[in-house]
Amino acid sequence: MNVVFAGECGTGKSSLINLITGRDIARTSNDTAACTTAVHSYKVSIDGCNLRLWDTPGLDEGSTTCTNSRSSEALVKSLHRLKCKRDIHLVVYCMHGNRAKTALLKHYETIRDTLPPTVPIVAVITRLERYQDRMENWWSNNAQELASFGMNFADHACITTVPNYHGLPSAFRERLIHSQRAVRDLILRNCPSQLLPVRFPATPAPNVVTRGQKDPGLRAVNMQITSHRVRATMQLRRIPTTLFA
Repeated sequence: MNVVFAGECGTGKSSLINLITGRDIARTSNDTAACTTAVHSYKVSIDGCNLRLWDTPGLDEGSTTCTNSRSSEALVKSLHRLKCKRDIHLVVYCMHGNRAKTALLKHYETIRDTLPPTVPIVAVITRLERYQDRMENWWSNNAQELASFGMNFADHACITTVPNYHGLPSAFRERLIHSQRAVRDLILRNCPSQLLPVRFPATPAPNVVTRGQKDPGLRAVNMQITSHRVRATMQLRRIPTTLFA
């Protein structure tokens, strides 16, 4: 499954990939102006589902500068190349929780217009470690406004990607642990069903005797079934052959 991460510079796309994988595999920076300028991909398995995560060039704020135009063009080219070489199954659109929402619309439209309508776009709201309320409440307070701008998402997660350093306040660490599970579940919920691994029961079905099992009750049931099979076989042998002449 190919999952593409897109969004503005400084929204923490690379940090989000590290959070999902549980490893520092994507290069990050403390400078919010620093940004991914090329496409990078990372293989990861989540609950048995094999994924390839694609980190794309970051989009700049605003819509008038030459730099902003180049960043949008770079993202569009990246998406087109991915479409030509492989299927895109999901787009994760990263947004800063404190960013002006009207500035996000142009970038959303750029992504939506580049992809087939069948490709779902999910929203991940980042940098909510200091959000006063529950992180999920950010969506409750802002989803309607996003929809009024024409930004419609198949699903969402409200998270933090704050680095898990020694001495991180326990409240932040709890939010970080919750965020990792929330984003992983978000991806799996929106994964095409045919790409999900087949899961089998972990325990034997009832009344099935496994090899080496010594349950006396199950042995009696097994013997009873065997005796019925023997009687049925004997009855078949007594059927006159003239019936089949």
